Amino acid sequence: MPDTKPPLRRTGGRSARVQEAVETAALKLLLSGGRIGLTMRAVAQEAGVAETTVYRRWPSTDHLVAAALLRLADADNPIPDTGSLEGDLSELLTQIVDLLSRPEVIRVVRSAAALDGATTVDEARSTFFSNRFAASSVIVERAVDRRELPSTADPYRVIEALVAPAYMRALLGNRTFDDRFIADSVAYTLAGAGAFDTEQPRP
Repeated sequence: MPDTKPPLRRTGGRSARVQEAVETAALKLLLSGGRIGLTMRAVAQEAGVAETTVYRRWPSTDHLVAAALLRLADADNPIPDTGSLEGDLSELLTQIVDLLSRPEVIRVVRSAAALDGATTVDEARSTFFSNRFAASSVIVERAVDRRELPSTADPYRVIEALVAPAYMRALLGNRTFDDRFIADSVAYTLAGAGAFDTEQPRP
């Protein structure tokens, strides 16, 4: 039975360079060709390492998908700071919709969603979304400071309510995105989070 433990992440030297090269190669191939194009041989060739090196650290293509997902999670995406909760949520969702509208990105997301069972994959998928939510939570924290949201607002739940419909549409592929979708999603999120009208006095 193959080892499902995630490869160790070392912080320097040849080991770190190999890991970066393989993860970057796996992500590139997944973005360009989807799961079909992601093979041990292709990743090794793209990374410029021996195929045995890839097998030693990433025993299956599921592990490579997990590695690619973690690499994608590390990508820098600016968090909006428009000065208002509504503006921040609208800008954030617009960024996400733009990403999910790119065929190469949705291939990665769908590949990750389709994987099951392996501990490494579950951890990578969890890390991917946790990183996204953690980075976005500052939007809610700023809104609480501006008294646009009650102090009891849960950042994770607010961002989850905002982005979940977008991921559902992207994964199912049965409905497209438009400006109305973004506006409605933001409005529903604000209502569900108990957002205050900053133009009106609050009790």
